[in-house]
Amino acid sequence: MSKIRIAILAEFPLSALEGGAVGRGGGQGCTWLPQLALAFENHHDLEIHWVILDRTIHRTVVVEALGQFFHRVPSVRFSLDLALNYLPARIVLGREIRRILPDVVHAWGAELIYPAALRDFKGPRVFSLQGSLTEYQRIGGLPRDWRWRKMVASEPGFILSATVVTAESSWAAERVRELDPAVDCRIVDYGVHPSFYATPWTPDRTRPYVLYVGGGGYRKGTDVLFESLALLKDRGWDIYFAGDSDLEQEIITANLPRTQYLGLLHWEQLLKALSKASCLVVPTRGDTGPTVVKEARVVGLPVIGTLHGGLRDYIRHGESGWIVNPLDPPHLAEALVKVMASTEQVLNMGHSHHAEDREFFSPERTAAGFSAIYHELA
Repeated sequence: MSKIRIAILAEFPLSALEGGAVGRGGGQGCTWLPQLALAFENHHDLEIHWVILDRTIHRTVVVEALGQFFHRVPSVRFSLDLALNYLPARIVLGREIRRILPDVVHAWGAELIYPAALRDFKGPRVFSLQGSLTEYQRIGGLPRDWRWRKMVASEPGFILSATVVTAESSWAAERVRELDPAVDCRIVDYGVHPSFYATPWTPDRTRPYVLYVGGGGYRKGTDVLFESLALLKDRGWDIYFAGDSDLEQEIITANLPRTQYLGLLHWEQLLKALSKASCLVVPTRGDTGPTVVKEARVVGLPVIGTLHGGLRDYIRHGESGWIVNPLDPPHLAEALVKVMASTEQVLNMGHSHHAEDREFFSPERTAAGFSAIYHELA
């Protein structure tokens, strides 16, 4: 039986092939893709070709790893590609697709260039949502920049150009169907890297801390988090922040006691931070399915989150975490107090539904979901 040939157009973090992605906590690469590639290694019925735009090269480079092919193709500056209506990327991606001759083309992310190549392929096309840009703009969660306006305007067209659209959560699928009620949208949740499964959870009892991982800004709800911490003047625990320089500036401006900025974390550093934390807090106003929430649940942490994203399906309110609704400082402060009430409370919540969450976030489930779609379309 011949293999089905798949071209996946995505911002694959190639550093992961050499030991792990970098920059967790904001500005990171697509950190759910390395574990998907690992899982695809066992799908011998598929011939996978990853196609990655790379500004640092002048000619295409192809390497083989994990039984798959990784094509680095030259590209221009992101802003120039947007200004030219994605034409440079369509040319180089289209050229590589014609060399590969795939049965199915699969592109990831409206906030990237890759889906622009879907319209030029005459066979079955899959578009996977990363962030719901239209929703993020609606809630005021995107920068006021012509590049973001261009990407938001392109999102409905990317959805229409696909044979099948996939979303990582029911919340994300709802956002897709708001743009096109007739779309064939499937939910394929993104799995967690095996290294998180191998990390034991031993929260620090001597100096307990809450962990926040992500960027700064309105969409991430960090303003609500800082205001809630200001209400808890006598809290007996610290809060650690992993994120980019924008988040660091917010921390400095807030000037709150018992806070620590960790910067951008390599995977090994993130694993250590998660393993010792008492809980994770994610006060987002909009997120398709935060990867760090899945990672936290695989390790074993309880999670404080919101209804504004795919994480609503990952948290059992009052059992494996706490859902803050409505999202405002008093309610978030109340959630932090309830979850951090005692070490016993933290451990009980963390262990609740832990085994089933570890099974649900397996990257093998993700690979099987995409494989089924590839077979159906091919």
